[in-house]
Amino acid sequence: AVVSTQSTGGNLAGYKSGSGFLVYVTDGRKSNLVSFSCTKVKRVVKSVFAAELYSVSEGLGYAVILRSFLSEIFGRSPFITVWTDSRQVMDAVCKLSSVPQDKAVMLELREVQEFTQSGVEVCWIPSKMNPADVLTKKGVATDCLLDTLR
Repeated sequence: AVVSTQSTGGNLAGYKSGSGFLVYVTDGRKSNLVSFSCTKVKRVVKSVFAAELYSVSEGLGYAVILRSFLSEIFGRSPFITVWTDSRQVMDAVCKLSSVPQDKAVMLELREVQEFTQSGVEVCWIPSKMNPADVLTKKGVATDCLLDTLR
């Protein structure tokens, strides 16, 4: 399962943040979209880092459910890769020493870090190659998303 995540920090009306993710399964050649979401972040977000982290966490939650479902069907647990265009989130997840000041953000980070110890990989992707970019940014070309799903 692959998850592409994207968020906006304070760009929506009332300085609200938005979050989007795509969950798809792939065999390396073809991909099938399983789930997607594009919503306002329900929590108070004080930084772009927090918005990006919440997006990763939410998309990862869907992917973990999908992994459980697929392992019941096929008898093996697929690997999960989470793509984010936030180097700061990727670095924080991969380095166990990072501790955000906000307790809610810290708990969210620790939850994502726990998943990385059980077959989940968090990777960085340039924003222009992120298929989830179309979910939160106005005027972004859909070519990357369409290429992913072809």
